[in-house]
Amino acid sequence: MNAKTYLWNIFEVACEERTDGDNFQGDLNTAPACFVNGLEPDGKQYKCMEGLDKEALRTEISEPEDRTAFINEANRLIQDHYKELAAAFTASDRVAFEAILDE
Repeated sequence: MNAKTYLWNIFEVACEERTDGDNFQGDLNTAPACFVNGLEPDGKQYKCMEGLDKEALRTEISEPEDRTAFINEANRLIQDHYKELAAAFTASDRVAFEAILDE
């Protein structure tokens, strides 16, 4: 599974985690792992992930090494393009967000 495809969703998870009122204050460092956890039936159920085919995604990264690779790729993309991605996400500009990742 390509983390680039789900990076917008990962940013949404970080946003939801910061505002959901629980005791965990997630950020973009933890969001990729939170996203992966949210794919599990017994994982935290994020509202922003309701439209995703979690079962299919979970199948794609069913092996621990696949999960690790996905999380590492997402973290690298965030680190490499943080300012630009954060600005596009804050502006709710998904087209610009995806264009940054396509460079």
